[in-house]
Amino acid sequence: MNILIIEDDVFLATKIAKTFESKIIINRVKIVHSYFGFLDELSIVKSYDIILVDLKLSDDNRELCGYKIIRVIREKQVHIPIVVVSGFTDIDRLRLAFEYGANDYITKPIRLRELEIRVLNWFKNYYFSNITSAGIIHFYKNLKYDLSKNEFYFNETLIPLTKNNKYILSLFFAKPEKLLEESFLREKIWGDMCMMTERNLRVNILRLKRALLPFGIDTWIQNIRGEGYLFSGK
Repeated sequence: MNILIIEDDVFLATKIAKTFESKIIINRVKIVHSYFGFLDELSIVKSYDIILVDLKLSDDNRELCGYKIIRVIREKQVHIPIVVVSGFTDIDRLRLAFEYGANDYITKPIRLRELEIRVLNWFKNYYFSNITSAGIIHFYKNLKYDLSKNEFYFNETLIPLTKNNKYILSLFFAKPEKLLEESFLREKIWGDMCMMTERNLRVNILRLKRALLPFGIDTWIQNIRGEGYLFSGK
């Protein structure tokens, strides 16, 4: 999971980031403290899985920048879950946030455990909604993904994978039998433009396939030359 935190309270933003960074399912966590910091991330905003945003940011007192951020994201036809984390408790602020496209609203002072549960729930329901599921356990063919442990099993046998391999496999797992473009995979894995090379992606996919080889499912990852990768057990 990749999380973008937009919060001008440095202490709170750091506290939230540390909460999520300690979780085994996390791939990347990025903090920005202003609307202008958010604009620097806009070109790769689709690489994030969840966005946490405060409504009031200190770089512009004339407008609640959180609303502007939500509008900009939705105008780009980006539909990833947005969770507002705000000190405003009145119903009109909440209603407006939802009208602009927010998915959830948590009032400060926040309970970190509650935030964690809500974020995980949004992640599960948004990204794994088209897969056979039983709570936090998800299935594709004989491959099982336990979201709470961030572990994959084939025929009930644990597949030993590095954290990076687990994240890449989860991207495929969430969209089985659908073409994933190379640009999509590079952004999701690294985000940072300097890391987005075709060679790095090929090397990482090869490592994942080697880890899956003993289970006979390395062939499920197919390279569609010039387009991307397809994950299929057919």
